Amino acid sequence: MVFPVEMLSRELDGKLLLALCAKERGWRSIIGGLDEVNDLVHRFEPCVYFAKSARSSNAQLFARLRCLGHQVIVLDEEALVRHDNIFLMKHERNAFKNVDLLLTWGEDSREMWLRSGFIDDLPVAAVGNPRIDMLAPQLRPYHQESIASIRSRFGNFVLFNSNFGMVNNTVTGGVRFNLARWTAGGRGEKDSVGYLAHKHQVFERFCVLIPKLAAAISPCNLVIRPHPNEDHTAWKSAVAGAPNAHVIFEGSVVPWIAAARVLVHNGCTSAVEAAVVGTPVVTYRPVTSEFDNALANSMGIECCTDEGLLSAVGKTLAESRHSLSASQMDLLRHHVAFADGSMCSNAILDAIERTPVGMAERGIPLHRWLNIYLQHHRELLPKRLRKLSRGSKRNAYKKLKFSGLNEEMITSRIGQLAKVLSRFSGIQAHETGKNLVELK
Repeated sequence: MVFPVEMLSRELDGKLLLALCAKERGWRSIIGGLDEVNDLVHRFEPCVYFAKSARSSNAQLFARLRCLGHQVIVLDEEALVRHDNIFLMKHERNAFKNVDLLLTWGEDSREMWLRSGFIDDLPVAAVGNPRIDMLAPQLRPYHQESIASIRSRFGNFVLFNSNFGMVNNTVTGGVRFNLARWTAGGRGEKDSVGYLAHKHQVFERFCVLIPKLAAAISPCNLVIRPHPNEDHTAWKSAVAGAPNAHVIFEGSVVPWIAAARVLVHNGCTSAVEAAVVGTPVVTYRPVTSEFDNALANSMGIECCTDEGLLSAVGKTLAESRHSLSASQMDLLRHHVAFADGSMCSNAILDAIERTPVGMAERGIPLHRWLNIYLQHHRELLPKRLRKLSRGSKRNAYKKLKFSGLNEEMITSRIGQLAKVLSRFSGIQAHETGKNLVELK
């Protein structure tokens, strides 16, 4: 099994846990940077390739993988917090024709795909996600050192997780919103314009709110964690001169959520993660729209005004942590498949092993391999040229998303996971290339 990692801080821990569970069951497991994996995938023996989505940019890659005898599993990362129409417009209608299995966060996203008309008779299973495993109580000790370090720096702080990369993009300096070709004109264009307008309205209201929030909670600290796609400048400008406000993007979001006293957000996946961890959530909804996300915005206290939010945050800071209501828990369980008494990683592997996935073709004729090899490099050439000519903003963005991994990093994490879970004894990391590590 091959596990490409695009966004290190978000994906590495969960995918490594899944890779370790797979290795424990006898699968060969390789984890590496997305670019490096995709550059070298033609050299791998037929394998099971884990993709994070079937967005249109993956269509050619999936076709090559299939021709080389590989199999493709989509472990759908992006469908948890979404607007159905907008989300589907990011996929070509034939996106799944070279996919062997689709794994979803829960029943809600499974039902969405079954309604979509995109997947035909493709097997689909609601199994959760290894990111949920990393939030589970049994994995809390894995994050404890980071949690303690964050609290020693910021004390009892409020965390604001932003998700405005579409309208505050670090590469373009503004809007960046990619849709599939079939959406041009008609309803698709109308929905995308409306969605972006709504996101921009909420973004502008947050820019006004954030300095008020910093002042209201002082001397308590406010930590602003921008989405990796975002330009941090807007948030730094908003809190300039506020000594208790800090714009920071460091490491996994999990210890930051666990260390925070309150999470403030609008339509962000971090609200779901906070609900699982037990951190109180305050949702800011200064404008409402059909594009609001019912799941994320329902995981805490909803506030429609600046004054209401400041009051709710103040009260929450003064209170002890609270549990989700029965209705909130029901909503969460409909969207996220918790593996009771086990882990999502085990449920994922169970689902795979109930299908023919893994029975990949072993012998690829040389002429077929050579044709795919040449096609692969023809298609990679423009990408490599773009990489050489990228501006400084794009280079900084790529580095922020993926700063690199190596044997030492993976070995350290394996040791921590083995200690916490009392599993994975004897599994070691072996670096096989730049940003590529095999578990042995």
